[in-house]
Amino acid sequence: MLFHMEKHLHSFRIGNVTIPGNIALAPMAGTSTCVFRTIAHEYGCDFGVTELVSARGIRFKESVEVSMRYLKIDPEHEGKTAIQLFGADPEDFSYTIPFILEDTRLAKVDVIDINMGCPVSKVVKTGAGSALMKDPLLASKIIETSVKAAEPYGKPVTVKFRSGWDEAHITAPSFAKMCVDSGASALALHARTQTQLYRGTADWAVIAATKDAISGMGIPLWGNGDVRDGKSARAMIESTACDGVMIGRAAQGNPWVFREIREALLGNKDSAREMTPETEEAVSYNLRESALPTRKERTSVIRRHLLGLCEELGEKTGVKEMRAQIACYLKGEHGVAGIKNRLMQAGTIEEVMSLLLEYESEIY
Repeated sequence: MLFHMEKHLHSFRIGNVTIPGNIALAPMAGTSTCVFRTIAHEYGCDFGVTELVSARGIRFKESVEVSMRYLKIDPEHEGKTAIQLFGADPEDFSYTIPFILEDTRLAKVDVIDINMGCPVSKVVKTGAGSALMKDPLLASKIIETSVKAAEPYGKPVTVKFRSGWDEAHITAPSFAKMCVDSGASALALHARTQTQLYRGTADWAVIAATKDAISGMGIPLWGNGDVRDGKSARAMIESTACDGVMIGRAAQGNPWVFREIREALLGNKDSAREMTPETEEAVSYNLRESALPTRKERTSVIRRHLLGLCEELGEKTGVKEMRAQIACYLKGEHGVAGIKNRLMQAGTIEEVMSLLLEYESEIY
């Protein structure tokens, strides 16, 4: 295998927006908050997408306030960002997109993204998310309407979708062509079906087929699904020809994965050399080891994540919601079950901070 890395790490263009690199954080409910996107950006993530927000909810409440915790952006510190909307009525997008972009707190967002891939039942049963893959005509209308609504503000529109509804209906290649024909400026493909949810293995062959289907159309494609580290990020790009990688669950409690992926994609710009499987494995191991945080660094990031959530949501809700994130930060670490359980019971910032001090000092 040719270990020539210049082609792997490069800019990613979405309409009139140029992202300096091709490493992205996927939208994840409960995880892709503004504070976490900022942390991820500092460790090497080039582009982040907000948690999904209901276009209908904003339209009928005639306010962004109820959704502001999900919509919040920080252009100065988190890099390039997309606000992700979901819905099943084109008119909801026609109203909501200008409503968002005329809000001074949100006007500097770079991209509007449409969720056509969420597999969870509470979204799908409304006809939104991955349900739209079964209705490409409606999906096309939503994209066209969104592009028209965002155009006066100079914001490109992107679409995130899945391989298809189920294994018998792998429609991503034709769906992608429809998205481009409807005006989408970039696409993101999670290579699982709706029925898979988040189980099983992502089928990267679908990403390759989708990239081939839109070849020559001038629209870039993020690949998403089972990118867990630098080695898998490189492998996805090499095997599918996708333009960038979008990392989901592997980033939960692990912003350092972006550091590892960046180093893996950057490689050695001064030379290209043949790599044996053994040498490639050694390179991957060394990248992984160099990317791992010290306990002090891990604790510092957890504290910052906690305080950011509490500032946004208030102490009670922020601490409660941070528990799931702490579980991710400590996942797989040997010998921390006891303090992890205590952290899951903590109800105040002071309690969490005290326990983190114990964790950092290894005195438990």
